Amino acid sequence: MKNVTPKTFTQSMKAFFQMIGEMLRRAVRSIAAMPWPMLLLAALALALVITIIPLAIFLFAVFLAIKLAVAAFGKPPRLLPPPQAPENQ
Repeated sequence: MKNVTPKTFTQSMKAFFQMIGEMLRRAVRSIAAMPWPMLLLAALALALVITIIPLAIFLFAVFLAIKLAVAAFGKPPRLLPPPQAPENQ
């Protein structure tokens, strides 16, 4: 494994932030080139993704917790008696 020196770390971080900056500039140029109906649809889709997916995950976790609590503290189901063998007459 290579030794990490402060110089290589700072170079890596500089390259990382330059890449992030380039991605942001590309995103801003793409948004600026979009017609407004497409921009509206993109904004609505992003809003749905940001709100609906976390809500679905939260509700899944709540219902799973309720199910586990009921299973832990509820009465166990009654077991049926074993079937009787038929008697020979």
